[in-house]
Amino acid sequence: MSDKKYIVEIADSTGHSVVEMTAPEIVEKANESKGSWVFVDNRLVESKEIEEMEISLDSKIRIMPGIIGGSSEEEELYTVEVADKTGHSIVEMSKGELVETANSGGTWLFVDDRMVSASELKSMEIEQSSRLRAMPGLVGGNQDDEVSFIVEIADETGHSEVVMTKPELIQRATNCEGTWIFVDNRMVATNDLAKTDLQGAQKVRLMPGLVGGLY
Repeated sequence: MSDKKYIVEIADSTGHSVVEMTAPEIVEKANESKGSWVFVDNRLVESKEIEEMEISLDSKIRIMPGIIGGSSEEEELYTVEVADKTGHSIVEMSKGELVETANSGGTWLFVDDRMVSASELKSMEIEQSSRLRAMPGLVGGNQDDEVSFIVEIADETGHSEVVMTKPELIQRATNCEGTWIFVDNRMVATNDLAKTDLQGAQKVRLMPGLVGGLY
């Protein structure tokens, strides 16, 4: 794996550059500046994980500065829920890093369930109590089936959040008989889901419906 070279985007105080690096070189570069963050396909990873990961040659790899000392307003930290195809994680980001993430392309950023652009984010007053979420947006096209959504799932095991495309959502609802689907608190029949526009949805939920007969 060490001789494979990956395209790496590097953002630092001097600007932005794109270089080819092996996995050990990525780790070395990330460790040069204390607090650097490494993203693989928009997922924040520890630099020490890089050499052990299975990374495809077409993966998007970014190295960007993390938090560097001080106590200025720009360096205030916010808790961000990050969802991608591997699952769900929680990280801390400064406002500058939130803007960088929103600018990265392919990532949607939500503040209190409202999607915001990078330009909006720069001038926003973000409360510490706000719910911040980053999730993958459109990838490789503009077809509705290629959009990923954060779906809240409630079942007998508890509550979870996963990222699904529309076909995956339909398949999950179809395979689990009696599942109720709510789009922005409006119940949608499984048969109607294919023609329902989900791109502007703020919240999608799957939950068990009534099972068995009436009592």
